[in-house]
Amino acid sequence: MESAINSTTGKKENSILQVIIASSVGTLIEWYDMFLAIILAGVLSTQLFPNDGSSHFLETLAVVVSSFMFRPIGSLIFGSIGDRVGRKYSFLISLILMGSATFLIGCIPTFESVGWFAPVLLLICRIMQGLAISGEYAGAVIYVAEHAPAHKRGHYTGFIQATVPIGLLICLLVVFLTQSFLTEDQFNSFGWRIPFLFSGLLVIMSYFIRKKLHESPVFEQLKKDGKTSKSPVKEAFTTPGNIKIMLKAIFGGNAAQSTIMQTTLFVTLFFLQRAVMLPYETVLIIVLISTLFSSIFYQYFGSLSDRIGRKPIMLGGMICSFFLIPISFYLYMTIGNPEGLKEIHSIGNPAILGIAAVSLITSIAGAATYGPLGAFMLEIFPTKIRYTSMGFAQNMGNGFIGGGTTFVTELIKSTLIVSAAMSPYVGLTYPLILIFIAICVNYFTIPETYKTDLTED
Repeated sequence: MESAINSTTGKKENSILQVIIASSVGTLIEWYDMFLAIILAGVLSTQLFPNDGSSHFLETLAVVVSSFMFRPIGSLIFGSIGDRVGRKYSFLISLILMGSATFLIGCIPTFESVGWFAPVLLLICRIMQGLAISGEYAGAVIYVAEHAPAHKRGHYTGFIQATVPIGLLICLLVVFLTQSFLTEDQFNSFGWRIPFLFSGLLVIMSYFIRKKLHESPVFEQLKKDGKTSKSPVKEAFTTPGNIKIMLKAIFGGNAAQSTIMQTTLFVTLFFLQRAVMLPYETVLIIVLISTLFSSIFYQYFGSLSDRIGRKPIMLGGMICSFFLIPISFYLYMTIGNPEGLKEIHSIGNPAILGIAAVSLITSIAGAATYGPLGAFMLEIFPTKIRYTSMGFAQNMGNGFIGGGTTFVTELIKSTLIVSAAMSPYVGLTYPLILIFIAICVNYFTIPETYKTDLTED
């Protein structure tokens, strides 16, 4: 993967293959890091919180999802770096910050050893991760898009979108394999640390791959022409009409995309464990199957959006998700626990495959929403404040609003008094409200963007 030489400038440029691999690998690892604490929230609640006989699962989820709350702040920090210094440097720093935080989670002493310092240290690490991922995703999507031909932006940025399910897939595999080689007591005692520590090796490899990259040609030209923003954060909020665009991006796409992803992945994961009462290993297998087979659709829908537009695919994914999510959760219970058992129980392979198929169909609808979203987001903002504007909008919607879905659904279920028949499903009101708002905002206010010239301001 040698860099190409530009015949006009004589400068080295990245090949598109090099750009995609380096950007995708780094983003994939950061999603792996981000998801790991959510997947292992159950064991973290027993190791880093007091063992007093009561469940600290909700408190653990609150700490874990705190990372999503800090993402808008991180987007302004990294967005400013990306718009002033360069795209490459911003997501190199974010990669190092994310890897360090994940590795340190694997080193946190238990509550038994240091008391309340344990959950505090987890909170600090999750805040670091939230700041890091806010700079990573936007930077990677913009970097790839600014290298890609105009008619293939969705196709190439679709690879970045696909890093979400693949990152989760690797995360689930590492956890599953670690559990397979250890007893339950060994995993709960020390084995849970292994997936976090393993991330350190992945991050080091990714850093050296990314370090060889050159800056994007669009940003280099902007810098050469002296048109880079001196104050991207200020300009993002003072440029006429930009706040309105950010609000459209937040409520017309990002918040819905995030809540759909959180619901089809993590809310499903916890619902199958805590409501359907399936064994943890069975739940991992189900989520692994649906994640594996849905991962190809993220890039597919990104590519399709180059031909028919971003809006119809995203809108179609939202509408399908709005109907499929409540239906799928009803089917999870009907297939997995038709007798309403209150204890953990096993189910046969046909039932496992049936639940996995339902999960897959819902995940494909989510892929339609997310696949074109990266290209759509970068196309609606001007080049010189693109990183800051896109990053803030994406992290407000994807992080602050939609990112809390896992915690909010659990909170609603545990506090809202409803009938016994509705109690397992009441938490779904939050994602459904966000999706409905997005459908209305997207349909009535958001223009098509797939023919936008990225070099125009």
